[in-house]
Amino acid sequence: MIYIHPAFRIFLLVFVFIQPLTAVAADPGNAPSSPEDLPPFHSDRFIFRGKDVDDDLIILFSFDRGGKEGRYWGDFFGAIFERNHWAFLEGNDQYPYLSANLKEIQASYYARVEGTTTSGFVIRYDGGDYRLKLSSGPVHSLYTPNDGPLLKRKIGSAEAVVTIQGKEHWGDMIHESLVWDGFDGLIRYEDLYKEYQAFYLKTEQGRQIYFHQNKSDRRAFLKNHQFTETLQPEGGIVRDQEEMLYAFSPPLQLASLKKKTPPFALYAVPHKWEIDLPSTLGRSFLWARGQASKNWILGGYYIMAIEGVIKKGEGEEEERVWGFAEYFP
Repeated sequence: MIYIHPAFRIFLLVFVFIQPLTAVAADPGNAPSSPEDLPPFHSDRFIFRGKDVDDDLIILFSFDRGGKEGRYWGDFFGAIFERNHWAFLEGNDQYPYLSANLKEIQASYYARVEGTTTSGFVIRYDGGDYRLKLSSGPVHSLYTPNDGPLLKRKIGSAEAVVTIQGKEHWGDMIHESLVWDGFDGLIRYEDLYKEYQAFYLKTEQGRQIYFHQNKSDRRAFLKNHQFTETLQPEGGIVRDQEEMLYAFSPPLQLASLKKKTPPFALYAVPHKWEIDLPSTLGRSFLWARGQASKNWILGGYYIMAIEGVIKKGEGEEEERVWGFAEYFP
């Protein structure tokens, strides 16, 4: 399973990113004897957000691919939020990859991608109730959470337009890429995430806000799976066009104000938050406008449409903020 198994699996993770959507049981016996036995895992995730909070539209596409035992595979995940409701797209499944060129995003059953970060992307999907086309301009770098020799993760943004059943919706697109040498996308690494939260937000004034927090034991993960690198535990940025306004540094002041327990689950999912931003930006209050999940009794993957406000100044002037968030228990 972005993981979303990245929903997303890893990237879904990643996390998309990272492992995402194949529901493969977490069995240590299935783990590779050594990360060097596997080709690099690749994941590309695309998040479209409508031009304002009232546009009520978020679209998520995730394309993961990897190899194992001489065979190559891809994994697609898609979801759309409109009219205050999430729907998972058809074709969320693994599919055979036709070559060892894992840098290329080959077409899945209902979706295909063309373009690059330099030229912009065109993503087409035709399945079930949805026929849509997402087109973006060139992708500009926002943030690089990981940039090591074996693990590279980058986040960028671009202006974009999506056409659904012939109707255009303008907004922007987040592109998140992950390349991880030795990562097995067919394994659900139970210890990769713990109370993982990531937010992809924008404000009425056009500022981009991204931050994430992961409470997993990084040392234990590296030891258990023979890795030398893993995802950063937390971090983030606030950008205005090309200007970096603020770079989060640990620890993030992220407080959960309300949690909900899903049916039949033994864990709770955050639903409202307060985030302390620098005094020049103000305090942010966020809440989940709608959420969907791939869940099981002891864990799951949650995607959320986020709405909120940033309060700043003595008069508590407010600026609206909205976007996408994900959560792994």
